[in-house]
Formats: sequence, structure tokens, C-alpha cells
Amino acid sequence: MKKIRKNLYQFSQYIPPMDFTIHQYLLNVDPAILFAAGTMQQAAAMLPELKAILGEKPLKYVFVSHMESDEAGGLWLLQKEYPQLTVIAGPITSRELPGYGYTGNIITRRGGEPLKDRDLSLSFLDYPSEVHLQDGLLAYEENSRLLYSADLFLRFGNGVGQVIREDWQSEVARIDDQRVPNEEARKKLQQRLEFLNPAFLAVGHGYCIDCIG
Repeated sequence: MKKIRKNLYQFSQYIPPMDFTIHQYLLNVDPAILFAAGTMQQAAAMLPELKAILGEKPLKYVFVSHMESDEAGGLWLLQKEYPQLTVIAGPITSRELPGYGYTGNIITRRGGEPLKDRDLSLSFLDYPSEVHLQDGLLAYEENSRLLYSADLFLRFGNGVGQVIREDWQSEVARIDDQRVPNEEARKKLQQRLEFLNPAFLAVGHGYCIDCIG
């Protein structure tokens, strides 16, 4: 676990044969939210650290961008520890969550639909997840200007605790057909992203980004 920014904790697994890093993030505000549940193994390793950070405070939300094991595989373990947990996800992901053993509360959101709860002010962007091009979501927390970008800004390498500085518009422009193979969907996403002004990208894989400009 690394405290990577104010109130933001990163939980990571680096896989040397793939030169690949998988991250989850806890934004410890009121209420607390976890971005990505991790696989079952990752969630089991993360839980003691989550409990140490949160103490008696509950984990209220988990945001699940799209339906993959590193996003949702550990949900049932988190639900077991935090029975009042609520998952935030898009429509397709929401209906598939029981496949990972999750039986708890779900809030379904689409791009453009907000969610506000005390210190949290979340907005969402539709994200054509590259695995199967089903609609997933990206989450932007407006108070902290934090964008959880799932797989969109993926980089290889050991990204544990690592932050690089990049120009935001350049990052948007470098989204290619490996990230979003459908050209029309890619351009629509890039147009939406250009209107954001994130200060920090919490990436699903690779190196987090302090945004310039």
C-alpha cells in the first residue's frame, strides 16, 4: 500500500513476467470509496490494509469500471467485511455482478449522470472498454479533480507508487486503437475527455499521472 496523494491510497500488484502492474485505490474521504475491487487474491491482501486505514469508518462505495476480474473479482470478499457496501457501475456491469458472487447494493449510472454524497462529487463518462467494447465507465471526482481511468491510459512497467507528469491534452490525444479499437467511439470519448480538467489520473495499470495543463 502507498499513500500516493492526499487522502488517496494505492494498492498494487506487479507481475514481472508481464512487466505489468495492477492497481486499486481508496479515496479516504467522507464517505470512503474504493476504485476497483481487484481479483479475489488482491482483495484478500488489500482488506487488512483497508481496515487499518479506515478504522471504524465503513467502506461505503466501490466503483467498478467494467466487467473484468481485476475490477470486480474481489467484491464478495469486500461485501463480507462491509455488508452495507454499495457498488457503482454502468448498466451492463451492474447486471453481471452476481457472476462474481456479489449480492449487495448497486447504484447504476451512465455517462453524464452524477452522484453526490457529502464530500464525494462524482461524474461519469461512458467508456467503451477495450476487452469487448461493452459500455463501461470512467469516474471523475470533482472536489479532488481525480480521474480513475481504468485501462484507458495503460502503460507497462513497475508502476507501484510511481507518478509521472504529463500534459493532459497530449494524454487524451495518445489514446489509440489498442485502447479503443472503434474509431467513432474513440473520437467521442476523446471529445468528452478534452472538457475535463483533472489534476491526477489514478490509472488501473502502470504509472499514475500528475496532469499538466
